[in-house]
Amino acid sequence: MRLTDSLPAVADLPDGVVTFLFTDVEGSTQLWEEAPETMMSALRQHDEVIDQSVATYRGLSVKPRGEGDSRFVVFPDAVDAVAAAAAIQLGLDSVEWVTPRPLRVRASLHTGKADLQMGDYYGQAVNRAARLRAIAHGGQTVISRPTWELIQDSLPNGVDVRDMGLHRLKDLTRPEHVFQLDIAGLDRSFPPLASLDAVPNNLPEQLTEFVGRQAELEQAEALLHETRLLTILAPGGAGKTRLAIQAAADAIGNYPDGVFFVPLADISSANDIVQTAAESLGLGLSSDKDPLAQLLANMATKERLLVFDNFEHVADGAAIVSEILRSSPLVRVIVTSRTRLNITGETILSLGGLETTWETTDQAMHVSGVRLFVDAARRSQPRLSIGLDDLGSLALILELTGGMPLAIILAAAWADMLSVAEIAAEVERNIEFLETELGDVPARQRSIRAVFDYSWRLLAEEERSTFAALSVFRGGFTREAAGAVAGASLRSLASLANKSFLSPNPDTGRYTVHELLRQFGETELQGDPALAKRVLDARDSFYAELAGQVGGRVHLGDDLRAVEIFENDIDNLRAAWQRAVEERDATTLRALILPMWFLYEIRGWYRAALALFGPATEALAPATDEPGVVAYSLARAVQGWFLAVLGRQEEGGVEARAAVKTLDSYGDREARWLAHHCLGVCLLYEGKHVELFDNAAAGLEEAEHLEGPSSKAFLLNWRSLSKILTGDLEAARALLDGMEEYRRTGDHYFLSWHLMQQSMLASADGRLADAVEKSTRSVERAETIGYWRVVHVALTQLAEAQLATGDADAAEASFIKALAVAEQMSMVREMLLTLTWVATIRAGRGEHEDAVGILSSVLAESSSAQHGIFDTESIRDAAGAALGDLEDAMEASVFEESRRSGENHPYDGLVKRILEEQALARQATQ
Repeated sequence: MRLTDSLPAVADLPDGVVTFLFTDVEGSTQLWEEAPETMMSALRQHDEVIDQSVATYRGLSVKPRGEGDSRFVVFPDAVDAVAAAAAIQLGLDSVEWVTPRPLRVRASLHTGKADLQMGDYYGQAVNRAARLRAIAHGGQTVISRPTWELIQDSLPNGVDVRDMGLHRLKDLTRPEHVFQLDIAGLDRSFPPLASLDAVPNNLPEQLTEFVGRQAELEQAEALLHETRLLTILAPGGAGKTRLAIQAAADAIGNYPDGVFFVPLADISSANDIVQTAAESLGLGLSSDKDPLAQLLANMATKERLLVFDNFEHVADGAAIVSEILRSSPLVRVIVTSRTRLNITGETILSLGGLETTWETTDQAMHVSGVRLFVDAARRSQPRLSIGLDDLGSLALILELTGGMPLAIILAAAWADMLSVAEIAAEVERNIEFLETELGDVPARQRSIRAVFDYSWRLLAEEERSTFAALSVFRGGFTREAAGAVAGASLRSLASLANKSFLSPNPDTGRYTVHELLRQFGETELQGDPALAKRVLDARDSFYAELAGQVGGRVHLGDDLRAVEIFENDIDNLRAAWQRAVEERDATTLRALILPMWFLYEIRGWYRAALALFGPATEALAPATDEPGVVAYSLARAVQGWFLAVLGRQEEGGVEARAAVKTLDSYGDREARWLAHHCLGVCLLYEGKHVELFDNAAAGLEEAEHLEGPSSKAFLLNWRSLSKILTGDLEAARALLDGMEEYRRTGDHYFLSWHLMQQSMLASADGRLADAVEKSTRSVERAETIGYWRVVHVALTQLAEAQLATGDADAAEASFIKALAVAEQMSMVREMLLTLTWVATIRAGRGEHEDAVGILSSVLAESSSAQHGIFDTESIRDAAGAALGDLEDAMEASVFEESRRSGENHPYDGLVKRILEEQALARQATQ
């Protein structure tokens, strides 16, 4: 019997809610290469077990051999499906295989509404079942939550269910709650599920599934094995970004150090590429070194995949990609662009249109252009069903759009109002081809603007005005922002979303605009300069007010929410900031300064902060009016803060002191408070601990007039810290004890520093267990808000307390955790300080040669001339003293050899070696 003879008739396939079972053989390609003859016999054994189990439990095989050894089975009843899956695994386990090793099958079950079209299943439920199978291992059966909910009270005998938690699947849509079937007599322990969560990544969640472009996806994945730089080249609307993200998701298992998406659409200059990449990677670039050098140092030994999206408008930054590839041999890059980068090693994957033709009606629903149209149309008309009568009209739509994804989506958006035939008629009368570089395309079909113009003409005049106004947003917007800036109502937003001009996210309540559509709307808006100015003024005013709300939350101690609000709209706030700088708008800048300082400090974006505040101070320097002088002075104070944390505390102190002096003449108490706070960090790094107390007292006078406890708590922390650092422990204890009411606020920023001071005081008092407990809590507080500089400092304090208890191993582990944080944030000074501590511990254990190498590497770095946050002794002096002690304890020749070796090994390579050693040791104990 031929395999196709076993296919069920169309009438036999169940409709409605069904359960899909997907299986395939793990490692089958290698088995075919090793034993092709026995594999044929083994697959017959495999088929017999599956067919018997499926038949026993009333399932239907839709595709007995859809892809090699895979099986696609459907069950009307979820309990039967689970019983069949268990029977399959038990049956396969009992087979005496003729192959060199047993065939191990991975299986998945997912329940959903069947999308039965022309004799086959399509849609999200089928795709999700396939993606679920992809995360399982041989011998393992996983099920989705919808299936679990149906079977949890009716499990077959000998079958139990294990909760595996939420997992992101490689279709990049919503996470799936996954469960594992534990079958009596079979293995229950498997490696971690191979979901997106198994590897570090920031791949954006997609609201729709990847449809079409399967051939191009396979080509992209194959090219990534052959080249380190793949540029996906196509005109706007061709689906470059979606293809790149999906290719990255599918390849994620090849990059143990992560896959990272770097969006460039919202930046205006190639100068911003490095900072954008650092933010995407979670790096702070927190040292005073060149940002690109810090980025390259972090990536030097990493095995990563980077996806730079929308490169065309910053193409003069292509050399940055070259530098990354040159200095990071294990890194690969995907770029999406409308133009080539034209750099060495670039491989081009050009995208044309999707498939648009078919030979038989049976093939039609498998054509990528058809699948995209159906998928997009069902978002506006869920009940849409494509019949034989629709195929002619659909073919015409695909022909006229050239199979370009954006045009297909825009056409399909009308499915809620027009039939497929009516859409085809409208397209035939009005639309032209999307923009393309193909020379044989008629001139009338070369403009992507024709697609936008057509869609634009279909909007009502009010909708056009609304969408043009919405184009001023960057990185999405809320309904409230749309109403305040563009006068958009919920109804108008829904209408624009239905016509594919907006993409709403119901989980976040935010809207996004396809970048090409946004640019089109922006061009329309610029055609009316007066309107454009009114809208931009409204946007800047809205975000200035939002910034004030964020600042209020900072004062009230609601810092988690403050960071969340700010990060959601960081691109809009930056856009408002940039325009305010260009317009010398002191009022807007003044409103943005506090939240900008707060987020950039929390996230460790220190170099980016200087790039932000530097132009602002230059723009405001000529100001003589009160708003201008206040904004200018406050920007200088904040600039002083970031100079200090970058190791340029003397420069920072000059800026902050000048700001404090000037602001004393003005009545903006919040500005005076923040200026004193910023001066505090400069004084701390300058080692002027007595002056630190006086400055905090002056700042407290201003904080008394501000709403909320945290503004006072920040300055109280400076007072108590100054007393600890000057050795006045009784005064420090009294000050810390007097802050009980502020501890109740739950402010993570305040408490992370406050708990650390309590740990310092406990250590000084000899209460070492208390010191360990307080510093551990400080770490937890800082981690909750993502305040990585404090995480590093608190881990260092924890390690010192552990060392004082005599637990050198625990101390070294904590120092190495601190080292990992410093390395992730590119904090050079902090890495050198931590390395010095690690060397000291290793020297105490008798590992003298290793300690000498570490200390010599530290001394060879110029940044070792700086000192730690609470120290007055430089890192160089501490490392030099430790090295001198080791020289006295070692043979001269051994010492010299170790010293020369350390001097010739840069500190950053040493950091990576220590972190890798720690990771291997941790794995060995698991």
